[in-house]
Amino acid sequence: MRSGASTVNAAPLDDMAAVPMTPALEAETRRLLSGRARDIRFSDALMHAYRQRDWPQRSKIARAWMVWVALISMTFVPVSYLLAPDFLWLTTLISGVLVPAMHACAWLVWRKPRSATVEGLSLLLLMSGVMIVYGFLAAAAGGSSYERFLTCIMYANTIAIVVLNVEYFWSLSLMICSTAIFFGFEIFNPAISLKEAVGTSIFYAIGIYAATIARKTQSILAKKAFLLSLHSQYHSDALKGANHQLEILATHDPLTGLGNRRSSTDLIDRLWRNPAIPKANIAFIMADIDRFKLLNDTAGHAAGDECLKRVARAIEHSVRIGEDAVFRYGGEEFLVVLAHATPDLAWAIAERIRHAVEALGIVNPGIRRADGSAGVVTISLGVAFAREGAAPETVAKWADDSLYDAKRSGRNVAFMSTAHAAGDAIPERADSRRGAPALLPEMDRLPG
Repeated sequence: MRSGASTVNAAPLDDMAAVPMTPALEAETRRLLSGRARDIRFSDALMHAYRQRDWPQRSKIARAWMVWVALISMTFVPVSYLLAPDFLWLTTLISGVLVPAMHACAWLVWRKPRSATVEGLSLLLLMSGVMIVYGFLAAAAGGSSYERFLTCIMYANTIAIVVLNVEYFWSLSLMICSTAIFFGFEIFNPAISLKEAVGTSIFYAIGIYAATIARKTQSILAKKAFLLSLHSQYHSDALKGANHQLEILATHDPLTGLGNRRSSTDLIDRLWRNPAIPKANIAFIMADIDRFKLLNDTAGHAAGDECLKRVARAIEHSVRIGEDAVFRYGGEEFLVVLAHATPDLAWAIAERIRHAVEALGIVNPGIRRADGSAGVVTISLGVAFAREGAAPETVAKWADDSLYDAKRSGRNVAFMSTAHAAGDAIPERADSRRGAPALLPEMDRLPG
């Protein structure tokens, strides 16, 4: 059981959100969303956030592509026996060994996040390298296989540009390299003229450039979707923060920070419904600052508020951390709820609270002692234990009755009610000034 000041946890933030929103990030998001999609240009901070959020999907797609292309390359070895049986050994070396090895190296690069330059360069080297080795295979095979091999690898590079999500600069670089490599092998194709080589290269360049523009459009739309998600996340976080503040206002006392009467009711209801906690081990301590009205009337409400805050802290520091709960019950009255307590432990905590408040030395100018000096603020307490069949309201009344007994006896005392069990060996209406039960070792569990 926690202290009443912390019984309401903060609303958890969205754990799936990988981007911590800041006012600067939100301002940039709004500015970019207000303009045209094609004009979206991320700052370094926003680009880092975008790449961080996008990395898992981008990496998964890229590595899946590398695996499948490597497998397809290896399956091409038996197919090449039908297309170019005289060059089976060269096909085996290139398609079965070299190309899969190149894809394996790129796959290792994409296992963890890298810079945009490393990602783009790795794909450029991979696809350009694959195109070059297949170009040499085409030149060695000759005949109809020459054009067939070059066309297939150009087709593969075109698909790679669309599938692999890298920055536009690297997509454009891959397009230029692929076209240049294709043209370089085409002009040496003895089966076609230079004019046909130029025309074919231009034809494929137009197709691969269209794929590059499509990739750029996909990237812009992905960035806009990212901005929309950031905008939504910002408003969602703001709403959660507002709801959390409302929850604090509804369940906490704004002056002392303790739980208020409503939150004490919620906690007590949970205790009463918990079968693991015997009712005989639940105790209420009602505490009321002595002559608080005199302090307000003579020193002012600001002094009264400061007194309430200091007394609240003293009470919090006097209970068992993490086990007892402290609430501001109303005005200058406080409620301490104990679970797993014994009469001696409850008495010890009440006495500890009384001494702690008195030790604060808060001067109450409304109290004049016989020697003419102002008295200090003290507190009176009433302790009551629950029992089976007794409602929480009844136990609270027992504690309240003991509190008023303490007030009538002269204040700055603690009384313990015996209404909860007739047979308990507790001094009836025990008065702390007239002697208390011996404190058990449980007292050692209290904070220092």
